[in-house]
Amino acid sequence: MTEENVKKTSFFKKMYLAIKDFEHYGIFAAENLWIAIKYLLKIMIIFAVIVAGMFTYQFYTYFQNAVHYFENNIQEVSFANNQLEVNKGETIEIQNDTSAIPYIVISTNATQEEFDNYKQKLESYAAGMMILKDKVVYKNEILTQSLEYRYEDITKNYEIGEFDKQAVLDFIKQIDMVSLVLSMFFVVFIYVYAVYLATAFVDIMMLGVLGFIIGRIAGMKIRFKATFNIGIYALTLPILLNILYIVVNTLTGFTIQNFSWMYTTISYIYVIVAIFMIKSDFIDKQVELMKIMEEQEKVRREILLQEEKKKKEEENQNQDNKDNKDKEDKKEEEKKQKKKETPSLDDGLAPQGVEELPNNE
Repeated sequence: MTEENVKKTSFFKKMYLAIKDFEHYGIFAAENLWIAIKYLLKIMIIFAVIVAGMFTYQFYTYFQNAVHYFENNIQEVSFANNQLEVNKGETIEIQNDTSAIPYIVISTNATQEEFDNYKQKLESYAAGMMILKDKVVYKNEILTQSLEYRYEDITKNYEIGEFDKQAVLDFIKQIDMVSLVLSMFFVVFIYVYAVYLATAFVDIMMLGVLGFIIGRIAGMKIRFKATFNIGIYALTLPILLNILYIVVNTLTGFTIQNFSWMYTTISYIYVIVAIFMIKSDFIDKQVELMKIMEEQEKVRREILLQEEKKKKEEENQNQDNKDNKDKEDKKEEEKKQKKKETPSLDDGLAPQGVEELPNNE
């Protein structure tokens, strides 16, 4: 496939080539930088849409489970002056490794020491939630860090006053779940797209530097722009694997330790292999060029030999023609000379033994 054909290739075809065919990385490296960046922006849109969808699905599932648990297990709720009290300060700690939220703790009367202990436990889980007296702490593996929502900020933004358990149940019934889910999706989409795109650019810069160094070590005068392009396409498989992992993790709770290391390692391997494939392709092209030049030299020599042979034949032919012409001229000259030497009757000379007849007049 030529460079022009790759430029006309569809986005999904490029994804396939970036994963499967290292031979095309030479063409990817040579293409316009803006084309490579547009490819990155598109693949990050796919990533953000799927991650936001999974997060929204997870949020909806958590919400429904929380409502069910609230109806059946919480006997008393009181919220006043931005302070929450549940079951008179009783600590409720739920740990279930097979659950979508493996760790939940409700403690509206926790001390600072207990809070630190709960937070340490929360950090050891992929996802979890802490419902405290003055705030809610939420963690998910998709997000880079746990999020804290203070009741004071929530009441200011949404004008929430005092309530009890029945008021909470009445409020839940009035919620427009479609609007809530869509709002959550767009908020998470914008957040994920911005954060992960910035992270991707940092990774690409590192991959570009790695490719530049490897290229110099391999004896190639490769530009940083080319290695930057290679870094963009080298992230294709890691990004897709990250999407797959997030989907599986959201649906099943399955986790892989040190997944980020695997993500980074795959992209580094792609860059290194791509650089050496480009070098190998360059060497093959040089060898092919040398063969073509040798063939051209043989053809040139053959043509010169043919021309020399033809010229020699023409010279021989011309010499033969000249010799023949000289012979003919010589014969003609001899004939003329012989003719001059032979006497004629017109010249008044009679042959010997012949007498001149008398005149009868």
